[in-house]
Amino acid sequence: MTSRFHGRPAAAASRFPLRKLSCYGLGAALSCGTTLAQTDTSLSQTAPTRSTQTETPSTTERIVVTGHKPEGAVIGAPKPLMQISADEIRSYGVDTVTDLLTTISPETRSGRGATGNAPVILLNGKRISGLQEVNDLPFEAISRVEIFTEEEALRYGYAADQRVVNIITVKQFRAVRARAYGETSTDGGGENGALSLSFTRLHDDRRINFSARYTASAWLRDSQRGVVPPAANSLYSTQGNLTSPDGQSLDPALDNLAGESVTTAGSPSLPYGQAATLNDILQSANSLTSSTNASSYTLQPRKHELSLNGVYADHLTKDITTSLNLSFDHQDQISLQGPARGIVTIPSGNAYSPFSQDVLLYRSFSSVRPLQQTGHTETGHAGLNFNGDLGDWKWNGKGSYDYAQTVTESQTGLSLMAAQTALNSGDLSFDPWSTIAPSWLNSRVVNHGRTTSNQGQISGLLSGPVFSLPAGDASTSIAATGTLSQQNATSSANGITSRSSISRDVGTLRLNGDLPIANKKQHVLSFLGKLDANVNGAVSQVSHFGTLGTLGGGVTWSPTGWIQLPFSVLQQTEAPAASSLVAPTIETPNVTTYDYVRGESVQVTTISGGNRNLRSADRHELSLGAIISPPFLEGSRLHLNYVHDNTHHPVLSLPSPTAAIQDAFPGNYQRDANGVLETVDLRPVNVESEKRTEWNATFSLSRPFGDDHETSGHKRHNDGGTKGRYYIVLTQVWRLNDTVRLRAGLPAIDLLNGGTVGGLGGKPKHEVELQAGAYKNGLGVRLDGKWQSGSSTLGSTSAGSLYFGSLATLDLSVFVTLGDLPHWQNRNWAKNFRIMLSLDNVSNTRIHVHNGLGVTPAGYQPAFMDPMGRTIGLSLRKTL
Repeated sequence: MTSRFHGRPAAAASRFPLRKLSCYGLGAALSCGTTLAQTDTSLSQTAPTRSTQTETPSTTERIVVTGHKPEGAVIGAPKPLMQISADEIRSYGVDTVTDLLTTISPETRSGRGATGNAPVILLNGKRISGLQEVNDLPFEAISRVEIFTEEEALRYGYAADQRVVNIITVKQFRAVRARAYGETSTDGGGENGALSLSFTRLHDDRRINFSARYTASAWLRDSQRGVVPPAANSLYSTQGNLTSPDGQSLDPALDNLAGESVTTAGSPSLPYGQAATLNDILQSANSLTSSTNASSYTLQPRKHELSLNGVYADHLTKDITTSLNLSFDHQDQISLQGPARGIVTIPSGNAYSPFSQDVLLYRSFSSVRPLQQTGHTETGHAGLNFNGDLGDWKWNGKGSYDYAQTVTESQTGLSLMAAQTALNSGDLSFDPWSTIAPSWLNSRVVNHGRTTSNQGQISGLLSGPVFSLPAGDASTSIAATGTLSQQNATSSANGITSRSSISRDVGTLRLNGDLPIANKKQHVLSFLGKLDANVNGAVSQVSHFGTLGTLGGGVTWSPTGWIQLPFSVLQQTEAPAASSLVAPTIETPNVTTYDYVRGESVQVTTISGGNRNLRSADRHELSLGAIISPPFLEGSRLHLNYVHDNTHHPVLSLPSPTAAIQDAFPGNYQRDANGVLETVDLRPVNVESEKRTEWNATFSLSRPFGDDHETSGHKRHNDGGTKGRYYIVLTQVWRLNDTVRLRAGLPAIDLLNGGTVGGLGGKPKHEVELQAGAYKNGLGVRLDGKWQSGSSTLGSTSAGSLYFGSLATLDLSVFVTLGDLPHWQNRNWAKNFRIMLSLDNVSNTRIHVHNGLGVTPAGYQPAFMDPMGRTIGLSLRKTL
């Protein structure tokens, strides 16, 4: 820290209010005995007088000390919710920033907003062009991480529904990093693996990072977990089932033989070339055959992914830094959707048929490969970012282009046109009652879907002090963003091709103002301590939706230096995502779904895609918080937050039919003549309203082992190791209220007490996450525990209701950095070589689900709730 002493007349000096002094490096200029509180008073009273002789000896001289913020400080320099040191990051056992953000996600979760938005990521206190710019930075390049409240997002031109994570890097760093990772489940199957390689160089503001990563996952079939899915449809089976085209009697003569009307029957199993008789059919009259093949379904798809990423950043001029980021990702995945199946019509005059009218034969076939759904996704990103200073003001400008293409092919069944032609023409080579040769089954019905997205965005930010108030500087942030996007979707189903597209132009102007009201250190309303107010607003012009507005504000009160009490309100209108409007229509067969109306598990065909009729949602939110850093417990922090959210016309998908959901959206669910659920429409819809109230708490404690001052200052030792550190983070969420009203005039669905709008029941009222770990002398251990309370979904009957038990899981990781072990520090091959063994879900626990009769329905067995269960992984990481 540098200090400048200026002698000024008192009248002139009053126009230059004293800045807050930073403790960082202050000892280089002032005595160590000078405290922060003392520096906020006139230095002429506390420091030796350094007067400059002038022609007017009676003029009083003042000394103005100009302090510099620590490297990488955010705008306004607020107190962070949590600060994570390099030693603590090392104790996590993470690889890159991506892993780090996943690890600290409980602390960065925001209770605000409708979707639990991911945090805003800053690098050294500045905006970045996109998350890809920092994703692959190795953990060794990080000096510390700071987590801030949602109010800090406003200062950077974002909405106040995301917390802020500021990543501060070291000044000098150079390394080549290689990592290999493999994982499997202890129950067998589901192997995952990854290989990655990167080069990173940091030199002051110059930053170079290139990385490549390849990941692969193997199929995990239902048969590997011993689970049997329900029948895809009551009529499909390996042997086959018969019905009439109109659902009426198969044949009057068969009715006479059975003494009742026969509308369905199992297909007879006969030797090749033998015609069926009515007596053969009579044996299974009104009694369907059934079969399942668990090896034809996957709990986890087979997946391959290649990711490439490159970043170059440097000074453009003395006061302007810039960065360029290019990335590309390609992903393929294949899932199995059940045995191949098809329908043929057996004409009444066919030699194999005993019927006097045409009948339909439903059969599935295990002699050919199962139905598959494949997905191919390619994404590309280019980002250009600029940061600079204009006196006391800071500015940022960035532009980005994103391209994405997803191609989906979903096989829904077999095209048996050749077999149908043989039956119609009387060709006896096709026998419907015997084993059918694969040559008849080589044509499939495939639904195709393609989505292409192009988006360009330009954004600018200007922030700085506007004028001085007695309690400090009033500051503002002005952000303007322009987005141009184009989405095209093409789908082909049952021979019908449909196309849709949407162009969306969005212009947003966001204003934020911070006003200091009281400041004890400035002797302004000292009895209040420190009180700051915030006012923010935004106006967005969205094509097809018109003008949408946001208005918010709040205050942050600090009665003492170790307590902050933030309060905020927000009113916002949000347009649905463009992809929700025009996503291609995709049919996926054989999806296990629980029908709460009938109290049974069935396999249905789901329809996914976009809905052009969606409208904007209006959200009203109130948030209260408390941030406490107890002075009697060094290194600890407690954050409490209460959120009440009321949203009108939110966008939801409704996969599982309850009586209430089906009454509100009857067109989303199709049933056969017997009332069995056949088709579920998953395309998003607007519901009437959703009200949500919750409060969450996070307690964190991070301390070094012993009383070593060097370690407590988060400094690395000369031998490359550390004296050690341990940490504990406990996060809890209590949901007090969560209700959804589907339509005006209908009763609200209570998601905490028997209601659901999803496939896995209601929402748990209480969730807890615990993280704890330690690292010392090259050895590290980390624990991640999660617990959630049980929930229930009440069906039309007690027997049809589902009850979801509570769930507690524990993940354990142990790792060793060979070069930090005592007596190994001089072995070159061991330096920065880490071996990690991880065991996730140690107790192999899954959610237990049962209905009102105490029976677990098909599709809710433990393997369906968590296919992998307990997994064991091995990671080898070397940095050169």
